[in-house]
Amino acid sequence: MFTDLFLPVATMDSNIVEKKGFHFPVYDDSDEYSQHQFLQTDTSLYYGKDDYLTLMDHSLKSLSTHDSLRLTDKNYLTDLEAIYYSPGKFTGKQITLKGFSFHSEDLAKNQVFLFRFGVIHCVANSGAFGMLIEFPEGMDPKNDEWYSVTGKLETVYYQPFKKTIPILKVSSQSKIAEPDDPYVYRQY
Repeated sequence: MFTDLFLPVATMDSNIVEKKGFHFPVYDDSDEYSQHQFLQTDTSLYYGKDDYLTLMDHSLKSLSTHDSLRLTDKNYLTDLEAIYYSPGKFTGKQITLKGFSFHSEDLAKNQVFLFRFGVIHCVANSGAFGMLIEFPEGMDPKNDEWYSVTGKLETVYYQPFKKTIPILKVSSQSKIAEPDDPYVYRQY
């Protein structure tokens, strides 16, 4: 109880992403057994291989029937995982999500990562999860601005990760207030 009076409340924002990063040097390690949690969720370590494939197949079948997806606080991490698992199945679909902006030096002025801090299984498996967003030309979003965005999903090769990742080409956006609970939690 007294700790509330003497310890500062940490704000979850781009400063944490910038300090901790969403790319960890261990990712460059060739250890096939190490787990990496950044940008995209990956719950495969909690399942056997066959069970995980069944889970992803079920998610993909469920989501593929929709022309548009809305990532909410409840489904954010599960649907985001499905999108990263098979981005080709979502190319051209309309996606709506919200999060805070983080601009890194390797992006164009109108591009940011839109993040939510998420807890997958426990605090040890938390991270900044989200998607690369491309706003219309002329926009110059700053860090820590909260947005609700809608756009069409495409993919792009992202050199820092040396892999193809989803990118949302934004068609409509609005600034929003930070939610009362900025975290999202993995629903099992």
